[in-house]
Amino acid sequence: MNLLQDLRVSGLPVLEQSTLDLEIAELESLRIRTELMLALRLYIQERHWTLDEAAQAFRQSSPRMQNLINGEISRFSVEDLIQLLTKAGLTVQMSVQT
Repeated sequence: MNLLQDLRVSGLPVLEQSTLDLEIAELESLRIRTELMLALRLYIQERHWTLDEAAQAFRQSSPRMQNLINGEISRFSVEDLIQLLTKAGLTVQMSVQT
C-alpha cells in the first residue's frame, strides 16, 4: 500500500489531489497579494503620508486605505493591488517558472 491508501484504511481524512491543487493556488495568490501589498505600504511609509493623503493620492476612500495599511489582505484582489501600484507610477513585473 502507498501512503494515500494507508490513510484511507486508517480512517483519517484524506485530501484529494484537486483539493490540494486548489489550496496551493490559494496560497500562491496570497503570496502574490502579500508582496504587492507590502510594496504599496512601503511606498506610503517612505512618503510619510497620512491616511488621508494616501487616500487622496490613490483616489480611494480613507476606510479602503486603512484596510491596506492594516494589511487586511482578504479585502484586495491581485488586480486591485496592481491598479494601486500603477497609480503610484510603479511597475509590476511577473515571472512564471516551470
